Amino acid sequence: MDKKPVRAKRFNASHVVEAELEHLDWATKQPAQRMLDAGYWRRRVLAVKSKFELTDQQVARVEKILQRLGPLAK
Repeated sequence: MDKKPVRAKRFNASHVVEAELEHLDWATKQPAQRMLDAGYWRRRVLAVKSKFELTDQQVARVEKILQRLGPLAK
């Protein structure tokens, strides 16, 4: 029996990235809460940036969100 190798399915994740960026954009405009401070949102934004291959427009949105969050607290 001649079986063809099974190839991994590739999914277009642009809708996932767009949904996450929409949420992060909205959330970072809300008043800060104790548990959801700028550090938390910065980690969420950087996770999106590292997990997905972003378009130039998406990179610009990420950078805008990071600027809104301000400098990294030490």
